[in-house]
Amino acid sequence: MPRPRPRPDAARSASGGIDGAALLRSFSGGAAALRRQAAALNAINVFPVPDGDTGTNMSLTMRAAVDEAERATDGTLSGVARAAARGALMGAKGNSGVILSQIIAGFVAPGGDALDGAAFAAALDRGRDAAYRVVSQPREGTILSVITAASAAAARATRGSDVESVLAAAADEARAAVARTPEQMPLLKEAGVVDAGAQGLYVLLEGMLRALRGEEIALPAEDLGTIDPAWLAATERAHEDGHAPGFCTEFVIQGEALDADAIRARLASMGESVLVVGGGALVRVHVHTHEPEDALAYARTLGAVSHEKADDMEAQFQALAARRHEHQAPARARSLAIVAVGAGDGVEALLRSIGAAAVVRGGQTMNPSAGEILAAIDATGARDVIVLPDNKNVILAAQQAARASSARVHVVPSRSVPQGIAALIAANSEAGVDENVAAMSAAIVAVRTGEVTHAARATTISGLSIAQGQPIGLVDGELCVAEPSIAAAVRACVARMLDGGDASLVTLYAGEGEDAASAEALAEALRAEFGVDVEVAAGGQPHYPYLIGVE
Repeated sequence: MPRPRPRPDAARSASGGIDGAALLRSFSGGAAALRRQAAALNAINVFPVPDGDTGTNMSLTMRAAVDEAERATDGTLSGVARAAARGALMGAKGNSGVILSQIIAGFVAPGGDALDGAAFAAALDRGRDAAYRVVSQPREGTILSVITAASAAAARATRGSDVESVLAAAADEARAAVARTPEQMPLLKEAGVVDAGAQGLYVLLEGMLRALRGEEIALPAEDLGTIDPAWLAATERAHEDGHAPGFCTEFVIQGEALDADAIRARLASMGESVLVVGGGALVRVHVHTHEPEDALAYARTLGAVSHEKADDMEAQFQALAARRHEHQAPARARSLAIVAVGAGDGVEALLRSIGAAAVVRGGQTMNPSAGEILAAIDATGARDVIVLPDNKNVILAAQQAARASSARVHVVPSRSVPQGIAALIAANSEAGVDENVAAMSAAIVAVRTGEVTHAARATTISGLSIAQGQPIGLVDGELCVAEPSIAAAVRACVARMLDGGDASLVTLYAGEGEDAASAEALAEALRAEFGVDVEVAAGGQPHYPYLIGVE
């Protein structure tokens, strides 16, 4: 059905162009629409190897774009566009988020301080080109099909039209293109739904248009299809028969003269679903691989690596299947569940054994996204969920996930795995949520944490002269120990943590590569020197030979 004629708006110039403030308002409307529709998009994500949750990933990516654009110093059209593109690139989550970041990057172009209808259409076309370039094996029936249809409709609408009219034409055609996706991709038709990423792009464009017009952002509910139980059952059987999809691995490389094409070719030999965007000084990577450390090791030869994550896609699928089955049962059947963050097989097993309903893989150097935490929260099916971030850099993401969930989520701000374990031990399944939050919050305060690792580079800090690779120790987040060996660093950390206190228990969490005999010998030496109980747990955490908890 054709849309009503656009009304005059102060955001438009006489030529129908919009300025930087109006573009930002439009992007904000798109982000708001995605946030409100995220759960509906997640519910139709049908790929057998779910790359996170499409709705959550697109919402978080667009939110990152808007947050960065809001910090743009000059507020000009070009400044807003550049900032939004950088924010989307750095904050991209999953396949859908990386592709979306390239569509947003299409708005970056030399020009004046106003964007007219023709320039808007050209921006969508550039975004389409960029999106296709980063996908190694483009498929129809996806977000790519919809951006192609939307940009073509925008181009047809440009003659004598302003931005609102061009955007309206793009959004209308996007909606029609979404409806065609089941005919373009057999998987969607078998499952009984439209493509989630395709629908997400329509939601974005519609939200942008409504914000530009000053209209209500909330979109009416649409019939996106319902997952066919027979399809889901068949897919689950395929996984039970030995399907091993590996890890969804993402990271950012910062370096010099980075060649995106060369990086893409190298990573294609390591896995599938390879996306490499950017170039020059900054590249973002997404790849599905069985050996994420190999991909990260290669990346580190090119420059500094950040924003690392490696999600077990088999575990994602099982969580997705569990949520789908929950949709067929009374919602939120459980009253209280606890979600914790941790890395390492031993750490994850320990967190589950003492009460965590779900463990989100992550920690130092591999902080999980808000979307991953949100997926774990929702997968519990509980009315109340307590989240233990177990890392200071994960607290904000946990709080963002809490705001986005339909459950009542309470974040107990644990800053380390030892604190998280103490909080789980303090939890009482028979007590109310408020009592548990209070008890767990008190428990984390009573725990001191030590972390022993190797220095990544030479430095001088807090009066310590540290060589690259030297064993170092942090106590409660403060670097205060530099020693010739890992064992000496552990001993020095424990001495500081026991100084002036009445602690009665020290727990050593042995990391990846540390053998049990050496860990027990170290514990025995600490018992003899300090006269306290020392327990050893096989943590298996990466990067840190030992984590230390003192209670």
